[in-house]
Amino acid sequence: MGFCGTNPLMMEELLDLIAAASFSLGLFGAVLCFLHRRDVWPFRALAAVLLASCATIIDDVAWPIASAQVALNFQITAAIAWLIGVLAIPPLFWHYVCAITSVTPRLPTHLWIHAVLPCIAACLGLAVVFMPEAARMGLFMDNHALPTGWPYFVGVAGELLVLVGIVQWGGYLVAIIRRLLRYRKRLREYVTSTEQGALGWIWAIITLFSCYWAMTAIDAVLELTGGRALVAEWFEASVALGLLVIILLNGLRQRPNLAPDVIAPPEVVTKYGRSALTPEMAARIERKLRAAMTDDFLHRDPNLSLWSLARHIGASPNYISQTLNENIGDSFFDFVNGYRIEDAQTLLRDTDQTVLTITYDVGFNSRSSFYTAFKKVTGQTPTAFRVAVSAPA
Repeated sequence: MGFCGTNPLMMEELLDLIAAASFSLGLFGAVLCFLHRRDVWPFRALAAVLLASCATIIDDVAWPIASAQVALNFQITAAIAWLIGVLAIPPLFWHYVCAITSVTPRLPTHLWIHAVLPCIAACLGLAVVFMPEAARMGLFMDNHALPTGWPYFVGVAGELLVLVGIVQWGGYLVAIIRRLLRYRKRLREYVTSTEQGALGWIWAIITLFSCYWAMTAIDAVLELTGGRALVAEWFEASVALGLLVIILLNGLRQRPNLAPDVIAPPEVVTKYGRSALTPEMAARIERKLRAAMTDDFLHRDPNLSLWSLARHIGASPNYISQTLNENIGDSFFDFVNGYRIEDAQTLLRDTDQTVLTITYDVGFNSRSSFYTAFKKVTGQTPTAFRVAVSAPA
């Protein structure tokens, strides 16, 4: 039996249960984020996202309030909190994505620009608090007449702010997608294993919320034209709970993948145009890089990063990156994987080890990434290569 045949009382109880679970998860996750002592900025940003999410759910929770007047005041306060939370989530999540995709996670610049809409919502909330009670009842209760004068314009401004928030969400979704696409490309300059750093869970959030956002935008238009809403309450509640579960399962384990595992020297963030790297220095670094692969087999380390390689050869990470790009013509990712593929070819030709064993021995973290890299370099799968080199001449 579908939702259409569900008892309304049972449905209301289910919605209350989902709301309580979502609020509890969000609050619990925020506390855990604040307790983190490493990677402070990303976890503080994630905590802010979770708290803003709780603000949008607070009115859906069945709080044990006995007094009707207290319940009414709480409903008005929750509506204000909902508007502030809805407008705060997009910039806060944007700042979280920026924090985990940056080399030096820190408080973003021009913070005030992203805080404009939530601050406007907070000002409208204060106006509601201090307006006459009759006007406040007119804004929030259907059985009261609409207020006149400035309280009426406060109500209209609130409605318009909701529509602006829908547009805001779309803008931030586009900005986050562009940021992730640039990050995916940049990741290859710093690490050789991109599976854990691909932020697939954030892409899942974007996909899920993009569908929800599109339906909400359609609902807003239908509401203005007197149409019927598409998004049911149970769907909204389920999406909110699903998003919180995805964030908690992944966000609490996520670390900034571009942040160095040691304090990086200032050269890490400089541009090549201002670099003091000379051709002689670059040639020396290139020799050290190749020796680290051929003699020390550093490519076999599945967690090899630009910073750990820099420590090994005693050179600036920025100079290594510049040498790779300008002298060798490879990204860090492609340079290391090239030696891994050469190593794998030798093992495929000279040993009886399985392809899976070779995959991990040469430094890859997964069979799929090994097959992709191997075919890109050789034009063959590892199995086809082994068959070809073992065939009699």
